[in-house]
Amino acid sequence: MFKKLLVVGTCLAAPHLALADSSWFKIPQITAWTGVSTLGAGGTVGFHDPGDLIGLRGNANFFRLGFNFIQTQSHSRAEATFQNESIYADYYPFHGNFHVTAGVVFNQNSANYSSTPQVTGALLGFITHTHYTGAIGNVHGPISFNPVSPYFGVGYNVNSGRHLTFTADVGAIYQGNGRIAMTTTGLLSSMPQFTQEIEANGYKADKMISKMAFYPVISFQIGYRF
Repeated sequence: MFKKLLVVGTCLAAPHLALADSSWFKIPQITAWTGVSTLGAGGTVGFHDPGDLIGLRGNANFFRLGFNFIQTQSHSRAEATFQNESIYADYYPFHGNFHVTAGVVFNQNSANYSSTPQVTGALLGFITHTHYTGAIGNVHGPISFNPVSPYFGVGYNVNSGRHLTFTADVGAIYQGNGRIAMTTTGLLSSMPQFTQEIEANGYKADKMISKMAFYPVISFQIGYRF
């Protein structure tokens, strides 16, 4: 993740460094943040001088979580992985601490549902019709979203002393309608009728996932101004 953050920061800094020798241009103040958000935990590098209208930030996040549960005589597990890199442009309309932000998120976030029969011969409730778990086998349902997602939000900086700064942002990304690809490993997986049933359940899941097309982003960061 830190390598990715370094690459993002270098890309943002390159235009500024290229113009560093110009008499009319000065390198803006560099700030490095670390923090947490609904996109994961990670770091940010930004370029902005107090009082300027425009600032730039590059960000990288990573976080993984999962939990197990019992569902109709089967062991089930749900997992979510947050992995993303972002580039933001901040607009400071009042030349102060409040900013309006637009950007792009390179979205590798994903989720996965899996289920393993606990008892051969039991019934699996995830499927619409009655089937024995031994014939269904393991069920997998990876979920993916658009790889590139636009972001829009607002934020506020609070500076403490010469170097310390705190930043909070609230916004949303549009990641599109998520897609689930349900598969099974049992004997029924090769039967057309059962395949259609799996696809029907996947369609129902897609409708539920589509409600996550606009994903809220809330972040809190602490930073150091160089």
